[in-house]
Amino acid sequence: MRDELISLIETKGDLPPIPEVLINLEKRVNDPDCDILEISAIIETEPVLSGRLIQLSNSVLFGGGREKSVDVQDSVMRLGIKMVLDLAYTISLPGVFKKPKGFNQFNFWTHSLGVAYLTRSLAHIVKISYEEIEFAYMCGLMHDIGILVFDHLIPDQYTELLESIKSTDRTLAEHEEETFGITHAELGKRFIERWWPVSPDMVQAIFTHHDDTGKDGNVKHIAHLLTTANLLANQNGFGNGIVPEDAAPLEYGVLDKLDLDFEELEILIENTKEGLDAAQAILKGS
Repeated sequence: MRDELISLIETKGDLPPIPEVLINLEKRVNDPDCDILEISAIIETEPVLSGRLIQLSNSVLFGGGREKSVDVQDSVMRLGIKMVLDLAYTISLPGVFKKPKGFNQFNFWTHSLGVAYLTRSLAHIVKISYEEIEFAYMCGLMHDIGILVFDHLIPDQYTELLESIKSTDRTLAEHEEETFGITHAELGKRFIERWWPVSPDMVQAIFTHHDDTGKDGNVKHIAHLLTTANLLANQNGFGNGIVPEDAAPLEYGVLDKLDLDFEELEILIENTKEGLDAAQAILKGS
C-alpha cells in the first residue's frame, strides 16, 4: 500500500489546500521589506482569525503577565511577525482537514499545540541554532499532520488500525510501517513538501522526529527536541489520545544530555498544562 499512498499524495485533487490567508502571510513574512501594517491588514481580512489571534496573544501560553493586546496591530507589535504567523497557523489548521473518523480531533490539536509550545521552549532553553529556533514551534504544531493525511486518504483502513492498537507496547509508527509500509512522519513530510509552502528544513525535522536522533551524541537539534517534546506531552496528560502513553517512553538520560534542570522542566510542563487549559476554549471558538 506504500506506493498507492505516495501516488495519492502526488495526484489526489481533494487533499486540503493551505488556506489563502496563510499563503499570503508566508509571502509577506518572508519579504524583508514587510511591515506590521501589511501583516495586520492581511489578518484583518479574516474576522474569526483576527479575534482568536488577539485572544491567543493574551493567553498564558503567549502573553501572560503583560499588558493585553486590544487589536491585531497591537498583537503583531507585541509578539513579532514570526510568532503571529505561528499563531495564525495554530488557529487555521484545525479547520483545514475534515473531522477524522478514527480519533478525537480536539485532543489531536490540543496535543499538537502543546508539543509546539514545548518544542519552542526547549529550543530556547538549550540554545540550538537561531535558524532552527525560527521554525521550532511550527515543527511541533505539524509533527503529526501525517495522521490526518492517513485518515483523509484511507479513513476506513486507518480507523481499523487505530482500533486494533488500543493496548500495545509498540509505537504508532511501528504499526503503520508494518500495515501500510509507511509511517505518518513520512506521509506528512511528503504531503507538506508537495502542497504547502513551508521551510524544507522544517519538513525534514518532521520526517525524522521518530528517528533515534541522539546516537551520534548530538541531541541539541530540532528533530531531537521535537521528539523529546512529543514524549513529554504524551507522559504528562496531553497526548493525542491515539496510542497508549506508555508506548512511548522518554529516552533514559535525555534530560542530562540536554543539560536540562529537572525542576525547570517541571515548571515548563505545568505552565504548558495551564496554558493549554486556557487556550482550549479559544481554539474551540468559545
